[in-house]
Amino acid sequence: FYADRALQPYASLQRGNIGELIDARAQAMILPDAGRVAPTDSAALERWLENGGLLIRFAGPRLANDADDLLPVRLRPGSRSLGSALAWETPLAISPFPDDSPFAGVTPPADVNVRRQVLAEPASLEEARVWATLTDNSPLVTAQPRGRGLIVLFHVSAAPEWSDLPLSGLFVDMLRRTLAF
Repeated sequence: FYADRALQPYASLQRGNIGELIDARAQAMILPDAGRVAPTDSAALERWLENGGLLIRFAGPRLANDADDLLPVRLRPGSRSLGSALAWETPLAISPFPDDSPFAGVTPPADVNVRRQVLAEPASLEEARVWATLTDNSPLVTAQPRGRGLIVLFHVSAAPEWSDLPLSGLFVDMLRRTLAF
């Protein structure tokens, strides 16, 4: 819903299953909290990526507990909670974007906080690009080329349960800049 609303004024959006979207020649696909992708869909997505597709993924409970290989990084199982009654840490803000990030030049609002995220295995970060981090340097957005295509992972959900990002104008800017690939 939030990704749809953020992109509606800027892109022609379609809904459907993976095969239908590939057949319709979609240039980009967004998978909000999709757990493990079915093997036939996974093979089709791999071919689509090899030919230049852009796959944008968002975290959530399903992805946190059942990740597949269609990610820019390997994930640690589960998710990290920040600011809950059982957590030691408080919610985190978004760090300024690095100069080599597609989000460079955009200032993250101070009132956007992350309460939950999926964490990357540290060794897998060497194989990916980190486009955005939180104030503790943990990744917020990672990306990795796949063939002529690109896989981008937002380490938070596309809905406000995990962070305030989907409620902010920053979300729109980040998605628009990601689609520019």
